[in-house]
Amino acid sequence: MERDSYIEGIRSAWLGELFGEVFFKTLADRTEDDVMRTKWQTLAQLEHVTGNRMATLLESHGERAVTQDPIEVNEDVMTRYTNATHLDSMRHMRDVVEKAIVRFDQLLAVAPDDDVAAVQFLVRHEEALLTFVDCEIAGDGAHALEAAEILLRE
Repeated sequence: MERDSYIEGIRSAWLGELFGEVFFKTLADRTEDDVMRTKWQTLAQLEHVTGNRMATLLESHGERAVTQDPIEVNEDVMTRYTNATHLDSMRHMRDVVEKAIVRFDQLLAVAPDDDVAAVQFLVRHEEALLTFVDCEIAGDGAHALEAAEILLRE
């Protein structure tokens, strides 16, 4: 992967984190379940922290971490998540997260030495999301946020 492709991958990851933060905040705002609200808020916070790390990484390469367009979640996407069963939503989210892990592992494989820690955090945050989803699917919601909370303490 050449430098421009690598930087574009980091930019795409950064934008994905901005989207993820808005997505999880919107889920939190739309649920009446206090436990799920807290979970969505925690995941939004993880997306925020990861997005900040990606912004810093972009800036370390002389790139600007700015976007002209507001980050919004398509209403159809939100409706699909809020109208589906929790299990179906988690299954769909699992597919999205697995694809992100593959993309971010590819970035990690070509990351310059100075970038490795930040890109590892990016991968680990997706792995924490996968743990969340897998726990929710298995009915073990009490442990779903453990990996995310560990990252948030770093």
